[in-house]
This record gives sequence, C-alpha cells and structure tokens, in this order.
Amino acid sequence: MSAMPPRIVRFLLVSLALTWSAEAVAHDLWLERQNSAFVLRYGHHGGEVLPLEGAKVRALLCRKDKGVRLNLLPAATVSARELRVTAGCAVLSAFFDGGYWSLTPDGEKNLPKNKVPDAVKAWRSQQFAKWIDIHSPLAAEPQGDAFEIVPVSNLAKVKTGDKATFRILFDGKPLPGAVLAIDHKPLGETDDQGEVRVRIRGAVVESVSASFRRPVKSAEADSEVFEASLTFEVAR
Repeated sequence: MSAMPPRIVRFLLVSLALTWSAEAVAHDLWLERQNSAFVLRYGHHGGEVLPLEGAKVRALLCRKDKGVRLNLLPAATVSARELRVTAGCAVLSAFFDGGYWSLTPDGEKNLPKNKVPDAVKAWRSQQFAKWIDIHSPLAAEPQGDAFEIVPVSNLAKVKTGDKATFRILFDGKPLPGAVLAIDHKPLGETDDQGEVRVRIRGAVVESVSASFRRPVKSAEADSEVFEASLTFEVAR
C-alpha cells in the first residue's frame, strides 16, 4: 500500500484533533493588581506571558461603588505584553474579542471560515477577565458580562487550602455542566444551579477559569467559544 501524501496525513490529524476540547489548550486572559495599577495579561497565569493584542480589548470596566461601571480603556496604556491602567476599583473586568479563527490542515488562521477555502472548523473567540476586591460587597455581585464567574462563598474568609463555591453565568443565567479549572486543570463541573465547589490553591493570588462552547450556524463559524477568568487576592 502506498503512503498517503503529507497533506492528507495532516488533514486526518487535524480532523482527529477536533474530537479533543479546543478549550483545554486555550490561553488565559487575566487581570491582576500591582500597587495602584491594574494589569491585563494573556498567556498562562503564574507562567509564560504572551503578546497581547491591545486592539482586541474592547472594554475595561471599573466599579468603585454601587454606581455604574466606568470604561477605563481610553486611559489605559498598552505595551507588547500587557495593558495597564491606574485606578481604584472594587471590581474590574475586561472583554477581549479574539475574532474568528479557522482550523486548516496547515494550522490556525485568525479569519472566518468563509475567508479560508480549506477550513476544517471555525469558531469565534470571546474572553472575559475579572478582578475583585474580596472585601468589597460588590465582589459577590454579577457584573453583567456575557460569560462570568461569580463567587458564592465569602472569599474574605477563604484561605489557601479551603474550599469555595463559584457560580458560572452565561447571559446572566446559571450555566450547568461548565467546568471550572485552575492552571488549566479541571477541578469540578457546575450543577443545575451553575455552581461548583473547588479548593483554593494559591498562596497569595488565585485565578480560576471556565470555558463554554456553543454551536452556531453561520458562514463565518461553526461555534462560539467563551472563556472567563476570576482573579483575587487570597485571604490571609
């Protein structure tokens, strides 16, 4: 039997890879506090920081009190690997629109399916990152992001090694069957109330993440992928 052409082999390998979860290899988007500033980064929290496309950050919303959220994006400065803003926020959230991605036998392209003739699959990527002050009453309130992680436990009383309950919301409603992860390690799946209980691992700062994919029917993509992170300073 003759060997298959390399391109066919690549195609079969890509097709096989589609049976795996794309979210399992996704990169994190997270917010962290540095003195009087907040920094938005992309990559692996606690590890490698990758280049951040500042033009894809669509919103940077700050709540200081019970008032409305203020968009701080115009005041932020962007460098190759981070977006930084000086502000005092009880809750800060960011929206990063990754756009359309198509998977081809030769790899991924940041284009919709109808612009890539040999696309095998395509999806739209949307990422949300949130930082909360665990001592603020706003910490447990949903902020209105399309995909969001909200603490149910009072994190001001949860220390390293303790368990905490989180609720995952999609369009403001609890999402059953979503997986919560820390450092890309799945730790639990949400119940019918959209809640999951996991153990806090971070000694100083913790960042939990979740992802969700839903099918769509369009010329641009086969699915939409939503990712969210929640970062907070662990109680001492």
